[in-house]
Amino acid sequence: MKINIEKNDLFYAVQVVVRAVSNKNTLPILSGILLDAHNNTLSLKATDLDLAMECSVSADVIEEGQTVVQGKLFSNMIALLPNGNIELESNKEKLIIKAESEKNESSIKCLDVDEFPMLPIINGNVEGVIPAGVFKRLVRQVSIAVATDEIRPMFTGMLIKLSNNNITMVATDTHRLAIGKGGWQGKGEVSLILPCRTMKEIASLTNNDEDIIKLIANNNEVYFTLNNITFASRVISGQYPDYQQVLPADALYCSYSVLNKDSKQKLIMALEMAILITRDSARGKTNIVKLKWQDDQLILSADGHDTGDIHVEVPITKEGENITASYNARYLLDALKIIDDEQIAFHLTGPTTPGVIIPDGQSRDNSSYIYLVLPMRVSN
Repeated sequence: MKINIEKNDLFYAVQVVVRAVSNKNTLPILSGILLDAHNNTLSLKATDLDLAMECSVSADVIEEGQTVVQGKLFSNMIALLPNGNIELESNKEKLIIKAESEKNESSIKCLDVDEFPMLPIINGNVEGVIPAGVFKRLVRQVSIAVATDEIRPMFTGMLIKLSNNNITMVATDTHRLAIGKGGWQGKGEVSLILPCRTMKEIASLTNNDEDIIKLIANNNEVYFTLNNITFASRVISGQYPDYQQVLPADALYCSYSVLNKDSKQKLIMALEMAILITRDSARGKTNIVKLKWQDDQLILSADGHDTGDIHVEVPITKEGENITASYNARYLLDALKIIDDEQIAFHLTGPTTPGVIIPDGQSRDNSSYIYLVLPMRVSN
């Protein structure tokens, strides 16, 4: 393989695919990046067997070929090179790197190309496109509820449902549930549980909300394409719980309150303060706040014992019963920060049953976002 390529183009592609390089030492080849030069294109590929990524950029291909190099070492070396044309030439033992703007030549040992895993080629019965802005919003709003405990792998992923012209993403750690809805254009129906990391990596590379993300999927594999980047992800096995059954029926709601823009910001500040105060709670339970919906006030209080306490009154518009319940302040704060709407609504069914937060003016059935959180049982 021998090519000439602009340093900025090469560095961009390396920085994209190095995200998929494995940090584990089980298979040394997974620490590598495959460079594939053909048809005046350089394609870079990396995989950790959960996520595979490919990025293609233009190059002057003098001699076609493939080679594999240590991914993170190669990334760091390219970062140090000056801007301008870079020449890459490989043999079986090493890849020679030359910067033409300076007399700069270095080399990096090659790994065995034959050991590099082939990226899957899928024939999906589901195919369509999702606006990048919609995809990024859904991942940002739903991923906050993904579990970090890998004992139950299903909950470390996000459920993605594609049906008709609707896309729904769901995540839960069993203490809270986030549901995001948007639109897509495509054919077929499918429900897949995908690793949260896959979804976040795709979202992080969507710089323009007007871009289009292409999707091809079947029940076992899924491909995403964003401009010149392709993602292939494994699917987490298992049957995701029926999250609809967890949502309280409309008839069960006994209290409804709305926070305007100023009240929402005041509550965010109060929750952040409460987290600081309760961080070292002597009772072993941290981030517990008590919320009291009383007439036209939402009263937040928290006791940090040895550190201090907090009492904040937030103006609200309320209908229904007065309710007092305790929650994990972090769970509430996460939701308030990722709902872009200026006004939010709390729908409550009681002090010991789930509460629901949605953008104000939307019902549960047509809401673009639903966040359900369980109260905490606290002894007096």
